[in-house]
Amino acid sequence: MDDFQEAAAAGKDAGLRALEAWLLAEDAYGRGGVPGEVLTYLQDRVGDLLGPRATFAAQEFLEKYAGEGPAGLARDRSALTELLTVIEGKRRPGFEFEWRAFPPDGADERPETLLVMAEYSADEPVWERPRGSGSLVSLTELGVSESLRQRLRAWNETFERHGASRKPWASKEWAAEGLALAHELQRELPDVAVRYFHTDDDRPLREW
Repeated sequence: MDDFQEAAAAGKDAGLRALEAWLLAEDAYGRGGVPGEVLTYLQDRVGDLLGPRATFAAQEFLEKYAGEGPAGLARDRSALTELLTVIEGKRRPGFEFEWRAFPPDGADERPETLLVMAEYSADEPVWERPRGSGSLVSLTELGVSESLRQRLRAWNETFERHGASRKPWASKEWAAEGLALAHELQRELPDVAVRYFHTDDDRPLREW
């Protein structure tokens, strides 16, 4: 086996292990056995290895999976390998995260890009991504209206209540509501490029 094949095999094995750990944690979280911080860490690990849409591709896969939910999928090596193939097929260039711990010297601290993305333990689900620290931002400090902040919190709470079951938070209505909120955020912050995660269009909203 040459170096490229060895690297590919190692990457696949790491991806499978990360998926397995996250799915087991997802199952435990639903029963109150894992804190949200642990689940978020494992989700980020999957995203680092397999791309930012990996967990959502997995949730779509779970809807069709005939096994015993996230834990059953985690223990089904054949199905887990199939899931990894599905995730790789959904990766698209141009939207990998470009995180940096600190802005370049002399750069304005105001974010350059924002991403509206539902996530566990995110009070207001707006992140400094794909460029920037990758962390949540303070919408208050950015001057976002209280009305929009409240609706973003309510939208994310729907996600948290239903977790990997994807119902009803993954409905077209839920996704459309998030997109409308992202567009409103873009209107309130015209100097920042706002993107929306739960769609097939990776461009900033002002380019749509």
